[in-house]
Order: sequence, then structure tokens, then C-alpha cells
Amino acid sequence: MELKLILTILHLFGVALGAGGAYMSDLMFFSSARDSRISQTELRFLTLGSVMVWLGLTILFLSGLGLFSLDSAKYLASTKFQAKATIVLIIFLNGLIFHFSHLDRIKRHAGEHFPSSDEFMRKRPILLASGAVSFISWTSALILGALPGLPYSYSQIMGGYLVIIALAISVALFIFRKIL
Repeated sequence: MELKLILTILHLFGVALGAGGAYMSDLMFFSSARDSRISQTELRFLTLGSVMVWLGLTILFLSGLGLFSLDSAKYLASTKFQAKATIVLIIFLNGLIFHFSHLDRIKRHAGEHFPSSDEFMRKRPILLASGAVSFISWTSALILGALPGLPYSYSQIMGGYLVIIALAISVALFIFRKIL
């Protein structure tokens, strides 16, 4: 097999792991929140989802670097690649926030009734925004990766992405207000 094919397969595997872990974690959190608490079992699954996201992101990043090194001039000239790279950076930064802030907070309050925790309720909008950013960013990276090309500028692609992020955060906050 040629190197580009191997790197592409690894790249797709990284996306599958990362996006799958992120989707599962987001859905599990929303499902768990219906009873206003996260059990130890649900917490273990959220933690496992986080591990899958980091493993997928690592594979995605390393295989992406390999693919980039094969034809860097082509990738640098592509607005689709620039937007996808920016979105993957956002996924990484959001993952750091989730792992080092949100997950620790959820662990501290596992088994507790969330509305009883002043800290959790104060930080809830940030947690929900992070989940919306995760879901939309992984979906956007997946779609951008699948498209052969785009006739839009970097600013147009990122502008559309930011509009969708704002809508997703609004929907997440609305839905969660109805649940809790």
C-alpha cells in the first residue's frame, strides 16, 4: 500500500474514534442529566468517551501531519483545509477545557442532585456550550473532510461554522433548561 492511503485510513480511523467518543459523551451527558444527576457508572462511560476522543484526536493529528507533509503547498492553498485545521484546533482546545475543567467538576458532583450544587448550576452554561462546540466541530470536521472541495473563502466557511455554533449553543441551553 502507498503511504498516502495508509495515512488516509489512519486519519479516518482517528475521526471515527474521536467523533464517536464525542457524540457518545454528549448524548450520555444529556441522557444522564434527565434525572439531574450522573451516577458513577455514567461517569465511567463519560471518562471512557473522553479517552476515545483524545485517542482519536491524536491519531487524526499525526496522520494529518503525515498527509500534510506529502503535499503541503496544496493543503496551504486550500480554504477547506484551513477551515478544517482551525476547527480541529478548536476541538483540541475545547477538549482541554472539557477534560481539565468540566470532567473534574462532574466527578466532584457525581451522584449528587445537580440543581442542589451552586457551583454546577453556575458553570452549567459553559458546560453546555462546550458540548455544543464539540458536537458541531466534530460534525463540521467530518463533513469538510468528506467534501472534495469548496468554492467558499476561509471567512465564509468559518462564518457559517460560527453561526451554526451559536445556534447549537442556544438550542443546548434551551433543551437543558427544560430538562433541569
